[in-house]
Amino acid sequence: MKKVLYMFAICCLFLSAPFGWAAEKVKVALVLSKTGTAAIGNIITVKGLRFAVAELNQKGGVLGKQVQLIEFDNHSTALHSKRAAEMAVAEGVTMVFGANWSSHSLAMAPVLQAARIPMISTFSTNPDVTLVGDYIFRICFIDSFQGRIMAGFATDDLRAKSAAILANASSRYSEGLANYFHRHFVAQGGNILMTADYLKETEDFRPLLRKMTALNPDVLFIPGNILDSGLIIKQARNIGFSNPILGGDGWGDKMHRHAGSSLRGTFFSGHWNEHNKNPRSQQFVKGYEARYGKGEKDGAALAHDAVFLFADAVRRAGSLDRSKIRDALASTKDFQGVTGKISFNENGDPIKSGVVFKFNQGVSTFVKTVMP
Repeated sequence: MKKVLYMFAICCLFLSAPFGWAAEKVKVALVLSKTGTAAIGNIITVKGLRFAVAELNQKGGVLGKQVQLIEFDNHSTALHSKRAAEMAVAEGVTMVFGANWSSHSLAMAPVLQAARIPMISTFSTNPDVTLVGDYIFRICFIDSFQGRIMAGFATDDLRAKSAAILANASSRYSEGLANYFHRHFVAQGGNILMTADYLKETEDFRPLLRKMTALNPDVLFIPGNILDSGLIIKQARNIGFSNPILGGDGWGDKMHRHAGSSLRGTFFSGHWNEHNKNPRSQQFVKGYEARYGKGEKDGAALAHDAVFLFADAVRRAGSLDRSKIRDALASTKDFQGVTGKISFNENGDPIKSGVVFKFNQGVSTFVKTVMP
């Protein structure tokens, strides 16, 4: 009888093992736009997170456990971003990656701060995001820095003396970046001839553009996203404005679908030059292109850094306790990522370089790197 009971216990152990192993996975979440207006740019970050988690698991995961990526679609709205963050809390995740748009991250951050779950924003550059609390980090530079990058590029490289600014009043990102560009451009001796706002539903920008271009600014700064910026550029060129047009990291190669050849003579700030000689960067490009093919991958590179920064923090903490992971993230210094070396300041913002790109013959090309 004892032998039968012993064999029964052994069988139960083996039968229950897969369920035990499944429970050993470390759950992390992404909150990004898979549908709606933001999806066109966010999908690159989604792919980057999937790729990075798969690579991390191939390398053994974290503390010997595999990582499970749970995906939440925020439907391109702040309200659904907050709800997605609440669902991530209910799932008991260890870390949240996202969002991309600053308005989405600002809706998520208070929920995750209250739950004491670390969050790494992948692409939100508005400075207010990480000021929500000490559990909120980002992997990208902030708008005050990229505003300085583009203002400096306008005055120093393009020799611009005057500028006009057209921003999306519906976007915290666009309004914030416009203000930082304005501030830095004036501080460097430039003259802002006109500033104007538009709503996200706007499709005909020509009335505003005629007023602006009549002043003949040396540059036009339009810190929008792919769809609205593409339309503005095309309409500006169609009414005869030929001077340089500048933007921020909300731009991307997908703008060619909306602006085509009108993109000639336009410049924007970005986070990473994929053609640099950093071995970590070259390894990422090779692996990512083998899975997804060639194309824009700026957001994917940032996503990859976010995942491996999390893994590095877990390793240094020696624990999956969220508070210990938070402390390890906050103490990050000279982490070698795909997009460069990363150290966090007291606000959870990375101290890192930025890049200026130019649209040329259907693709964006590297112009220069700007150090912090």
